[in-house]
Amino acid sequence: MENTSSAADRSATTLVINLTRFGDLLQCQPLIEDLYSQGQTVHLVCLDNFSSAQPLLRHVERTWPLPGARLMADMDKDWRIATALLLEFARTVRSEARPGCVVNLTTTLPARLLTGLLAGGHTDGQAEIRGFCLDAHGFGQNRGIWSTFLNSGATNRLSAPFNIADMFRMVGAPHTPAAAVQTRQGLADPPQGALDAADALLAGAPPETCGFVAMQLGASEARRQWPAHFFAEVGDRLWRERKLCPVLLGSPAERPLAEAYVQAAQGTWVDAVGKTSLTQLAALLRRSKLLFTNDTGTMHLAAGLGVPCLAIFLATAQPCDTGPYLPGCCCLEPALPCHPCPFGRPCPNNLACVTHISPRSVESLALSWLDAGRWDAAPLDLVESEARVWLTEQDDKGFMTVRCLTEHAAADRSLWLAQQRIFWRQILDELDDAARPAAGGQQSADTRQPEKNAPSASAHGTTHADSQTGAFSPEFTQRMATSLEQAAQLFEILTQQGQLLGKSPKAGQLFLRNCERLQTVFDACPELRSLGAFWRELRQERGDRLDDLLELTAQLGAHFVIWCHKFTDGTSFA
Repeated sequence: MENTSSAADRSATTLVINLTRFGDLLQCQPLIEDLYSQGQTVHLVCLDNFSSAQPLLRHVERTWPLPGARLMADMDKDWRIATALLLEFARTVRSEARPGCVVNLTTTLPARLLTGLLAGGHTDGQAEIRGFCLDAHGFGQNRGIWSTFLNSGATNRLSAPFNIADMFRMVGAPHTPAAAVQTRQGLADPPQGALDAADALLAGAPPETCGFVAMQLGASEARRQWPAHFFAEVGDRLWRERKLCPVLLGSPAERPLAEAYVQAAQGTWVDAVGKTSLTQLAALLRRSKLLFTNDTGTMHLAAGLGVPCLAIFLATAQPCDTGPYLPGCCCLEPALPCHPCPFGRPCPNNLACVTHISPRSVESLALSWLDAGRWDAAPLDLVESEARVWLTEQDDKGFMTVRCLTEHAAADRSLWLAQQRIFWRQILDELDDAARPAAGGQQSADTRQPEKNAPSASAHGTTHADSQTGAFSPEFTQRMATSLEQAAQLFEILTQQGQLLGKSPKAGQLFLRNCERLQTVFDACPELRSLGAFWRELRQERGDRLDDLLELTAQLGAHFVIWCHKFTDGTSFA
């Protein structure tokens, strides 16, 4: 337990729930830091198999491990046993943590149910809920505009413009002062015992070793794993030319990947696969100059520790939303029109992306960074035939961004992602402010209330990553202009019809019909599907609050009309 401050010194306790994977848990750290800067005592509910990561998380007063495997086993035996265990867990956490706020970052039904149990009822003082929960009828509910966006974007990530860690932050602590964001610390240092264990493993390296490069061979899926023999080629060259010893990382289940590396390698290595705890893994990363990795939890651990990453994103993975939360990291995507591929669909191209990026391209980037401290010192004109190369940066509001270093910066997808970042920051922040009442029903001092039908031009600063400019292709321009104009017209019609609801018998029917027409426009355009999912979520959540839905429709429509005009006119959106 980290005793950075006693509970009595903090103004309230916030309970953060994250019941997903190791990497997602580590990506809660920026949110935890924001909550702490707001004066909160932070408790964390996570799956018990990841609770050993708690020493690495700063400002977590206490961790509450949920026995997920035991609950599933008991559910198979008798659902009443599992229910009793869950209720007892919730009672214990609620009575000892006494949270004033519960932030749930996991969208699953069990996590939403647990959120309600931990928040308590009206008889014992219900805690504020942020994120994902259930309504009084047992239907899923998203508390906050950013929660709605995160939930809608979970299955529409082809156009996801934000890092998941920033979305966690905006769900749980949206009004953190900028000064606190700029001084964020990241994960805590590994304990001395873990560092000693790491040093013992590294002692087996040859005496001429000049340093270590960590390599995470595995990933969550085989199609997201760069080949082990490609890793070996890179490791051999780093050893041959710089005497940097590769350190193989991974879980016990990834032993076959380590064996494949060993069979292909001609140089030396240190094999730590299956030999470390989470804190010892962190210690090995701290002893390394660089992590070379797939999109994994190990990547997020390295980024949190301040260790630079060279990461490869294959299949469904893409750096704009799950990239390392650390400026100065290099992310590679295969330069293929099919990447990233959608979730839940078989690959029609025989997993061409897995081998599309060659070891030679990775070696040139790694050596350039090691020698010059810059990724763009590599011969990018050769690399870009195989890979889109992205650099992670932080904007002046503390959001992580990615900037394309190769010619793909002028591609339609890159330009569209950059434009979406500006649009979504404006609309989500303003809708969130408008929907967040302050005490006594008055609006808080730092809330920005936009004028009717006149959203601000840019309430948020942009970096080079946000303001990449260029001309869309003629085909993309024509296709998007048609979809945007159709949607903008329907938004204007909906705003007008909304003013007639209750005055005309047919107004309600026409309003609902045009809502569906707008949904059809969004769903038919791949670049607008994330917006379509967001629109669907808004309508479902506010079906019983018509005034709220009409207000949000008018505000969203006003922003969208401006977006449409700027796109069709070719003017800067920033």
